Amino acid sequence: MNLRIEKGRNRDFWADQLPEGISLVRGFDKWIMIAAAVSFLISLAYVIYEAITAGTPLYDVMPWLSLPFFVCGIIFYIRSKYWILLIMAAAGSVLWFIDIPVMLIFLVLFLIIGASGVVALVDALQRAIFYQVLRTIEYINVKNKLKAKDKLIAFLFNVPEDMDTRNITMDYELSRTKIPWKEVGSSISMGLMIGMFIWIYISMNPAFMDLSSESSVPLLMFTLILYIPILVMPWSIFRSLNVRVETNYRDFKIYNGIRATLQRMAVPVIAALFFVLVAINTSDLNTVAFYIALSAAMIVGTLTLASILYYWVFEAATVNDIVSKWRMFRPVPVFVGLEANEKRSSWDDVPGTPKRDKADFGKLTLPEEK
Repeated sequence: MNLRIEKGRNRDFWADQLPEGISLVRGFDKWIMIAAAVSFLISLAYVIYEAITAGTPLYDVMPWLSLPFFVCGIIFYIRSKYWILLIMAAAGSVLWFIDIPVMLIFLVLFLIIGASGVVALVDALQRAIFYQVLRTIEYINVKNKLKAKDKLIAFLFNVPEDMDTRNITMDYELSRTKIPWKEVGSSISMGLMIGMFIWIYISMNPAFMDLSSESSVPLLMFTLILYIPILVMPWSIFRSLNVRVETNYRDFKIYNGIRATLQRMAVPVIAALFFVLVAINTSDLNTVAFYIALSAAMIVGTLTLASILYYWVFEAATVNDIVSKWRMFRPVPVFVGLEANEKRSSWDDVPGTPKRDKADFGKLTLPEEK
């Protein structure tokens, strides 16, 4: 552990970096994140090339942006040796050469491969950010000067400025016997908040009402919605472990902080959505409402499937790794300053403090009633 003294607001404190060996990221997680990043750049370059150079309609090439999830899904199946599922996926891809709707083929491939890729990427991101987020929050209100990363974390998690955030703790024993549907519902509600940005795009884009093939619209929407679990689900680990900052009053729960941030952002977005819907002149309002309802159903279905896979396959291993390394992150209950606190009212808990027998103060006797 690399310790250094840093100037705080009221006193100096030990600002230690994360100790070596505390990282939760495994070799598999690194491969998943690298594969997702590389395949995303390749698919994005292809979409830009086809849309600008070849003149292909954007709606026809946008589904290629889902390539990272299928690549991650294939890596997961190879590592897990689920060969039968790969054979099923190969059989499903043959449907491309048969007279089967593209949307149905895309949906089948996602259910077989893509959903596992989404959840594998979510799990890798959780492992990468968990202790990094906690360490940033831990010292965020003690530092004199906040870096860009500190400000971003403070905004995302809605950390109060006047709170001593060093007393971070969590629940160490988590055992699932069934799918936590309340947590699934929380992820879905957060996904619907993010989905409002998609709905505004649908409302403002007249091209949705002027397509030669309306089958391209659900495919485009489904591609965009596949990215919502990546934005929503990595934070669920903070709720599962009830990570919180304990105070003398109400505890500050980390997950509630980022949920409150999304809610604050959703309020003006909802107002903008209604304004756009009222201001539409060139579009059919009923058609817009249909696509909004369709995208909402897609968000609910995608997040439900991804959540079930996550809690069923991934969560237990991630939680075990987090708990096993918790003492490396928190060797003592709370970090304190280097100087003694002059306002301390009692030194009884300091080792070596002499104890006085209370009998030395005498015995209080009350007069008996007559």
